[in-house]
Amino acid sequence: MNADDLAGLAERAARVITGGGGLKALAQLLADATEGAVLIEDDQWRHLAAAECRGGLGALPASFAAHHGDQPGRDGLVRAKVNESVSALCAPMPGGAAEGNAGHVTLFLNGKAPGHAAAALRVVAGAAGVECVRRGSGRAQARRAFWERYLSGGFVDAHALRDEAAEAGVTLPTSLVAAVFDVEGAAPQTARDALAQALAAADAVLAPIPSSAPLALFPVKNQADVARARQAAAHAVRVLVQAGTARSVACGVGGHRPDLLDLPESVAQARQALTLGCRLFGRNSVTTYADLGLYALLHAGAGKEAFAAFAESMLEPLAVYDRRHRTDLLHTLRLYVEAGENVKIAAERLSVHRHTIFYRLNQISQILKVDLKSPKDQLSVRAALAIRQMHRGEDASPS
Repeated sequence: MNADDLAGLAERAARVITGGGGLKALAQLLADATEGAVLIEDDQWRHLAAAECRGGLGALPASFAAHHGDQPGRDGLVRAKVNESVSALCAPMPGGAAEGNAGHVTLFLNGKAPGHAAAALRVVAGAAGVECVRRGSGRAQARRAFWERYLSGGFVDAHALRDEAAEAGVTLPTSLVAAVFDVEGAAPQTARDALAQALAAADAVLAPIPSSAPLALFPVKNQADVARARQAAAHAVRVLVQAGTARSVACGVGGHRPDLLDLPESVAQARQALTLGCRLFGRNSVTTYADLGLYALLHAGAGKEAFAAFAESMLEPLAVYDRRHRTDLLHTLRLYVEAGENVKIAAERLSVHRHTIFYRLNQISQILKVDLKSPKDQLSVRAALAIRQMHRGEDASPS
């Protein structure tokens, strides 16, 4: 690589910046030019971007932090031997005049680094520093652009999602669940500020997107975390109303989707839960998508497969319990419903005492997490039983 080649590399790097390609594109530019692998980290050694040439170099360290203890050379680069076959050069990314270095760009190469590699690294590290400073001045816009693309379903690859999140300065958890708030009687910014304060203890993040209904995102790992998110949302609703910040508040919470790429679906579920929750339960309520049961499917005009999945998810816990404990709770529930929820008739058909039916109904309520006296839950249970019967046939009566 001669002087003309380096000048061409600098021009291409400049075009990447002006074209909005970002750090990922700069890393790929250097990797292709040197036939190596590139890692870009911020001044706290947090991952920003990575790329490698075609064919790759094999396993590489996730961070260069452990190798950076060596003194830099006269050119300001730190050189290290990563393993028997791979060497590394690390250059600082220049920051603003009063900010010091913005981070580090590390170039991994097979064997000993050729002479031109250091010059190419410094060219790209300088460009990456400019990009970091530029992004820093427009970090809020970058975050908004990222969230708008993410929430609209603009990502189909998890690695690309995390790379762009890192470039926007957004740290993503394992998975997220969405909660949408409708705040009446408060200015939009006042509502956002009050919600941010009320949800701070739950580590919730308010998505920085323009919307009349603030969107909160809760980090979750399992279904139990969804319950805690609901509790946090209910706390926020109470705080805003009791403090007089808002006249009324309602909230809808989406379902838990383990895959980060499915967050837009959780957002859609949260919006549906908010809309139907206000109609079913009134203002100052928190409704999860799971609370809606059959109503969510009816509202969305769901198809046959969705109804079958609903029935399966609702009744399968009872079927599993019956198989494990050799009970007949699902059969009892079906006869109880067919008898018009008449305990006496159900007891006669099963040839058991009425108290036995009451005991079994209490078990069923606990297993299915429903209130068999609630009209909403009664509708869901009746529908699930009917759908199950149509799709799977009658459950065999116990012998």
